[in-house]
Amino acid sequence: MAVERAYPEMIRDEQYVRSFDGRQGYAHVRAWRPAPDQVTVMISDLHGGCTLKKLLSSLRDEYPHDTVEVFFHVPSDWAALGYYAALTVGADGTVVQTRMAGDTLAARLGPTLYATEDPDDESWGWGGA
Repeated sequence: MAVERAYPEMIRDEQYVRSFDGRQGYAHVRAWRPAPDQVTVMISDLHGGCTLKKLLSSLRDEYPHDTVEVFFHVPSDWAALGYYAALTVGADGTVVQTRMAGDTLAARLGPTLYATEDPDDESWGWGGA
């Protein structure tokens, strides 16, 4: 008898729009709750005044009582290959990207990871490198 794997619940899939330093910025933000006190966030499609550093701070403020794990997805397009990366903030405040395979995240987050990717993502297979 096959047992279906339980994936975390997706709790957010939205166009995140905020004003950063007087400039409108936005990003595609998705989030999953793998445990009651944990949130996994995927950021992609940054535009305008939205930077990873500003967005990380804003998102962490939204989940003050949770451990927040953040990833970044750059979709593939005609000009560049896409990628996934784990994001951490260094002691000096810089955002560090550690590239990883999308399938590693898909194994943890389930089919909603790829089902909710940006429509302009031209990655072949499941969500790029």
